[in-house]
Amino acid sequence: MKTKFQVVLVLISGIIALALLTWGIGKIYLELLGQPGREQVVGVLAQNHEKTGRDTILVLPKTTFWTCQVGVFQKEGNARSVREQLNAKGLKAEVISADPWIVAIGIGHSADELKPLRLRLEEEGLPTIPKQISLPERSFRVAGNGAQLTTELLTNVNDILQKGFTEEALAKEEQLWTTQAGDHSPADLEALHENYCRIRSKTTPEERKAIGLSLFFEFQRVINKFSGK
Repeated sequence: MKTKFQVVLVLISGIIALALLTWGIGKIYLELLGQPGREQVVGVLAQNHEKTGRDTILVLPKTTFWTCQVGVFQKEGNARSVREQLNAKGLKAEVISADPWIVAIGIGHSADELKPLRLRLEEEGLPTIPKQISLPERSFRVAGNGAQLTTELLTNVNDILQKGFTEEALAKEEQLWTTQAGDHSPADLEALHENYCRIRSKTTPEERKAIGLSLFFEFQRVINKFSGK
């Protein structure tokens, strides 16, 4: 009698355990049905990281602009020497590429837009040819306390290269710097900001174009730093 009672007790316990197990599996299944797919969950996590993290993936669209090419040199020293001579004359020249090294002045949205600047340079004994610069789409990680300011300033320069200098673009940089740079501005961005200030100080579009290549030069320097070049 006792043995039969124990067998019945074991059977009842097994049935209860099986029922609990079945209920638990069903509950988990229903919860899973109510959750978003794996891709949605990953997307939400990524969005939260962008909001709370200090790293940003910046994508700059491809763009083209024009400049006045002064000369092409096989030796870097010769190119830098010419750049220094031109800068000493008040002409803001830059070395814009390597091997061969190209020295250029000015920036414009089209070759026609640069005609007045090229004429002015020719009158000063400096013949030039228009040269188009094409920049591919670039993607890189921007990290650190100044990541947001860096991202917005680089995007602003890229817009200027695409559309030319506008009062809106120049004013936007000033507003961004005032509100985000703070008392301890990011050292990597100071030269870029100084170039913006010099351009804003010019009163005519031609004067701005004449020194605009320095903005591109600093733009590239900051990008190369974050790209590890």
